[in-house]
Amino acid sequence: MSVFQLNNGYPLSTHEVKDFASDLSLYSIPYQECGHWLEVGDCELRNNFTLYISVLSQQAQSLLHQVIPVLKTYGVSFRLLKNDKLVDQSNGLSLGIKEAGKVIVIYPAHAKQAIKLARELEAVTDSFPGITPYDSLRVGKVLYTDLDTGISYHIPAKYRNSRRKGIIGKYYVPIKLLRFNPKGDIYLGVNIKQFSFTHCIIKQAKAASYIDRYGRESAHKLFWQKTVLEQIQHELPVPQVIDFCSKGEDHFLVTGYINGQSLPDRLKGINKDRIWRELELADKVKILGYFLQITEIIKRLHELGYLHRDIQVNNFIIREDKVYLLDFELAYYMPAGTPDPPFGYGTIMFMSPQQRRCEQPAPEDDIYSMGVVLAYMILNPVDQESFSGNIYNALVNAGLEIALLEVITNCLDPVPANRPSLSSIITLLKTGNIPEKIEMV
Repeated sequence: MSVFQLNNGYPLSTHEVKDFASDLSLYSIPYQECGHWLEVGDCELRNNFTLYISVLSQQAQSLLHQVIPVLKTYGVSFRLLKNDKLVDQSNGLSLGIKEAGKVIVIYPAHAKQAIKLARELEAVTDSFPGITPYDSLRVGKVLYTDLDTGISYHIPAKYRNSRRKGIIGKYYVPIKLLRFNPKGDIYLGVNIKQFSFTHCIIKQAKAASYIDRYGRESAHKLFWQKTVLEQIQHELPVPQVIDFCSKGEDHFLVTGYINGQSLPDRLKGINKDRIWRELELADKVKILGYFLQITEIIKRLHELGYLHRDIQVNNFIIREDKVYLLDFELAYYMPAGTPDPPFGYGTIMFMSPQQRRCEQPAPEDDIYSMGVVLAYMILNPVDQESFSGNIYNALVNAGLEIALLEVITNCLDPVPANRPSLSSIITLLKTGNIPEKIEMV
């Protein structure tokens, strides 16, 4: 068997990459390369004064020519992403949610300099769009700093963080932030229509938070998710669409609330820090029963003509031992070839090599992702960041049965045609002894 690797590589883009090193050279600014970054000065400086500038890739180079002269005048240390492809990846969350939107990171030497810099940078960047970085305080149009810096910035009223969303549409009240996302947050809400007071999920698409190279914004992806859900919600265990509405320039998809556990949380409850070989037979059967449900769901999704294209462990919810599938923004409808082109990005470590290269979507992309999901379910890592490298040895050391190991290795075959069909995986789970025949949980 071949040894396979999981890594945090990045999807490739077909457009000509614009490198930013030449922009620094144009202003005679010396720099050094460090990973994804071009660094100027002492970027090891750590204090409470750090500033971040966010910008969309299409405007990144124009913004640089406004910002670099200011930074040069102050002689301040800073770093910026090397090129516009990395800006796309950062804004698309491929570099991790905590790094999203941080295109330029600036290290003022002291608080007074930070305040003056913020004022001058806001004056030259207030016409550019960008996304909101994780755990940040907005001090300008695309200018941010860390929370609780102790610095009293002058923040224009329109950029001050709002603590309450108020009613969304006519009937939906957000009551709890479930997940921050620079492109749009997810809230638990209450539906007050006809005084029902039932829970719902409110998914936001922030205005101007992302624009792809075809002019499509986050709202387009959210509306596409609504369209897909409406077509499949009577066939599959997925959230039910309640409404699609707007508030200001933001758009919101409202769906039913599935009160359950995420797949990783359910796995942690079953495994209890034990590796696969240490699990009781009943626990192994339960885990594989969930994977059987997942496989049946994806098989039916494909029969309906759709590819999911973001199959990863956090997109499954389990309620009373029933698995539900979430998040259809990247879905692709094969009969009509829509959307055209397909929406880009996904969850890197779960993506096939072909999807990373933005090739034509195919069922084999989802099958590759299924192999990664099964490996994750077997290994039960502490977090996704630790789930990388040579997982073949980790699976062997965990005592995984040969039949299941072959399912994973075949799903992760770099050649799509060599990957198994979902039907063959279902048959193996139902008829093979691995550790015994599996039935639906």
